[in-house]
This record gives sequence, structure tokens and C-alpha cells, in this order.
Amino acid sequence: MGYPVRKVSTNSANVQNIDRIYALSKRNVILRYKNSFAGFLWGFFKPLLYLLIFTVIFKQRSGIDNYVLYATSGLIFWFFFSNSTSQSVSSIIGSAGLLKALNIPSYFFPLSEVLGELFNLLLTLIVFLIIMHWGGLVYDLRLLLIVPCVAMFAIFVYGLNLLLCSMNVFFRDIGIIWGTIQPALFFLTPIAIPETDIPTEYRTIIVNNPIYFFIRLGRGIFYNPEPPSSQLWISCAIIALSMFLVGQFVFNRLKNQFISAI
Repeated sequence: MGYPVRKVSTNSANVQNIDRIYALSKRNVILRYKNSFAGFLWGFFKPLLYLLIFTVIFKQRSGIDNYVLYATSGLIFWFFFSNSTSQSVSSIIGSAGLLKALNIPSYFFPLSEVLGELFNLLLTLIVFLIIMHWGGLVYDLRLLLIVPCVAMFAIFVYGLNLLLCSMNVFFRDIGIIWGTIQPALFFLTPIAIPETDIPTEYRTIIVNNPIYFFIRLGRGIFYNPEPPSSQLWISCAIIALSMFLVGQFVFNRLKNQFISAI
């Protein structure tokens, strides 16, 4: 007489997956701030350093009112993007031991990096909302729009991370190339100056930079007197969904070969 096979319910499996993702995200945050005196405040000090540089170089020539608020509202989103992609590009390779030893879905690793950076972004936003009151930030219900804005940006970043980390398993130059491209992307994303100050021959490239759409959306919530247009919201939603689908498609095509390639 055979023994009945015990089936694991879908709900139990989902709870277990959530616990694993939470544990990985928590590990990433702890490792980042381990033995750090300032802790999460470093996430705000870095944009502050850039802000000081921008203020000295660009403030007078930009002619922007409340320049501190203008620049900082772009910087905090940029550093979320930069930190998340920089850490996620090598997330599969860096977790090769866990991937081989444990039955963990490989997408957990880039996802946990994004979630860890979302936590850092949340802490940075709290400091930003407090300090920027003196920089001209107006407290009103429009600030609640930051929730769907961050959600869409996170989906975009996660899709890009899926693409980068899966390709980096087979082509290790991807991580090096991405580290080289990022500084260029920073200057191709108008953060310190408005796009109207960019020379005409470069403006087409810059205003079609997908990252800048999300910078504009966040800035429309924090800085601009008028809320972001519906067209901008739709554009960001399309960009986020498209990047997610592309990243997921490439990742799913390659994931079964990760262990053998690592």
C-alpha cells in the first residue's frame, strides 16, 4: 500500500516565496549598512554632495527658482536607479552559491536588490520631505502621487535589471560596460539644468531618454506648480511595462542555463 503524496498548497508556496524575498532584501540592506556609522543617511549624503556641486556650477546660469528643490527631486530618483542597477547586474553571479545549493528561483536575486533599494529610497524620501520644506516644497495631497510614480519606476528598473543580470551571466563584460555607460546616462538625463538649456542638436537624444520621463514625473509632483499631465503618466506606464516585458522575456529564455554557465 503506497503512502499518500503530500502536496504543498499554492498559498503555502507563495508565503514561502515572500519570506525568501524578504530575507534576501533584508540581507542586502544589512550588508550595505553593516559597520556604517551614518547608516541609511549615506543614501541622502550622496545626493547632497552632488547638489552642492550643482549649486556652485549650475544654479546661477540655470535661472531656476527653488533650485535646491529642483535638483534634489531629480537626484533622489537617479540614485535609486543607479544603485539598483549597479548591484543587480551581478546579482545572479554573486549569488551563485545560493543558487546552486538551494532551490530558490533565480529572479529572487534581482528582485531583492530592487526591494532593498526601494527601502533606501523610502528613507531618503522621508528626509527629503522634511528638509525640502525649507527649499520650497509645498505639502498637499498631490504628494501622494509619488506612490504610483515610484511603483512604475521600480517596475521599469526591475525589468532592466532582469535584462542586465541575465545577460551578464553569459557575457561578463556587461557589468563592466554598464558601469561605463552609467556616468554617460547621468549627463544624458537633465537633472541639474532644464532641457530647454540643452543645445538643440542634443535635445532629441536627451528628451527621449526613458529615465528622464520618470525624473520629469517625480519633479512634476515635487516641484512644478501644475501636476504631471495624463500624457506623461501614460508614457511612463508604457515605458515601465515595455521594459518589464522585455526583461522578463530575456530572463526566462536564459534562466535554465544559469547554473551551468556560472
